[in-house]
Amino acid sequence: MDQMPLASCEIERLPEDLLVHVISLTSPGDAFRVSAVSRAFHAAADSDPVWSSFLPGDLPRFAKKELPRTPPSTKKGLFRRLSDEPALLPRKFMRMQLDKATGAKCFTLSASALQISHFAGKWIRVASDFDYSKRGKRFNTTTRPP
Repeated sequence: MDQMPLASCEIERLPEDLLVHVISLTSPGDAFRVSAVSRAFHAAADSDPVWSSFLPGDLPRFAKKELPRTPPSTKKGLFRRLSDEPALLPRKFMRMQLDKATGAKCFTLSASALQISHFAGKWIRVASDFDYSKRGKRFNTTTRPP
């Protein structure tokens, strides 16, 4: 009786739909990693249904005009585009970017879009690894306490 070599792995026999469903229940970081497991996992991890599950449901509403004229051809490409390059939201002083590891939406707000209604009298210095010497000032305007 012939046996399949162990190297061909039983997981290769699972239906791709099952692998797609399982991978879509994980995180974007996991989907990137499992594509190295086998050819079957690679095909499943690169599929549009997997990456559709990681994209925000309100994506068409806020990013329609912010994507390049030739949007990425795959959902994975769209995810990578939105995690590598923030999208500036229209008529709002903010930008949105997807976190590569979790797919969470991360927003950056412009200081001019904020209104401080109460000042407690103390400013808290936030540590930053931004190198001001290479790029000049980080912001065009600053705010001082009243």
